Amino acid sequence: MASGIVQVDASEANVEEALLMRESGNVIYMRAVGHITANTCAELKSRVFGRLEAKPPVDAVYVDLERCDYMDSTFMGLLVGFNKRFLRFAEKPITILKANETCLKLLRTIGVARLVSLSDENIKFPEPLENLNAARKAEASMLLRAHEDLMELSEENERRFSALRSVLKQSVENEPRDQ
Repeated sequence: MASGIVQVDASEANVEEALLMRESGNVIYMRAVGHITANTCAELKSRVFGRLEAKPPVDAVYVDLERCDYMDSTFMGLLVGFNKRFLRFAEKPITILKANETCLKLLRTIGVARLVSLSDENIKFPEPLENLNAARKAEASMLLRAHEDLMELSEENERRFSALRSVLKQSVENEPRDQ
């Protein structure tokens, strides 16, 4: 497809990293597969934020991490951003499903685990999910916002990401502006 977005059955997503998404019945379903980094996050951010602000309101947001081997701070920052926005409209947190031990440790270390609902429930996801990989390049402004969301969680995160924030702010100032 020209857009770079393909439909895949999630069980067939044997790729190094994949962010899969679908909305059905005012519920957003996301699945992270493999090693999730900033490279795969831009399209997901755009789609989820856009949908959370649209009508009718979203009833639930599920993020399946069962097959996620690793997630970087940008993805965790997006989860915080999704949660903040969803809380504003739904007054309940997003639900992280089946986070494995590696993901749980990351979510706890950064402070995301205390904000969201963690569940091992078997939620049936609609198929096929849409693979959002490489549909859009991550821009410095997206990375900055994701890390600022993480920095709001603790003084430790403030220290952890302060140098990165400085670099990203400089990059944002140099990013071309959309006309």
